[in-house]
Amino acid sequence: TSHKIISSGINAEYGGTLLKRCQEVLQNYVKDEKLSGRCPLPRSRMAEIAFVMRAISSLIGSLQARRNQMTQIDVEVWDHVVGLYPYLIDCVTCNSNEVRETLKEALHKFRDLLVPPTLSPAGDHTTPNGTDS
Repeated sequence: TSHKIISSGINAEYGGTLLKRCQEVLQNYVKDEKLSGRCPLPRSRMAEIAFVMRAISSLIGSLQARRNQMTQIDVEVWDHVVGLYPYLIDCVTCNSNEVRETLKEALHKFRDLLVPPTLSPAGDHTTPNGTDS
């Protein structure tokens, strides 16, 4: 089957695989942090989870930009991104300041993604903050 290309240049099949890997990293991080108790996870794990949070934020920003341009978004990619939300919420209680900051950024991006687009009286598309896109 053919898949539409999202603006980051990732097709739906590759994007789905990437997002599944992001989900695994989020799940494993939450599980491992709980098991580690008060012992911090290795720096490599912290860097991995921070990278994943930033990648999710970037992809959400890309989807938001496509939506603002009234460009079609692949449903599979959208479903995968929205499906990450519960795993991001699971990270809310993490111990790392860096992870909490990148998590906050990702959650703010989700908020932007969920705000419905608006149309000006002339039919031009505007962003949620009222600026032209």
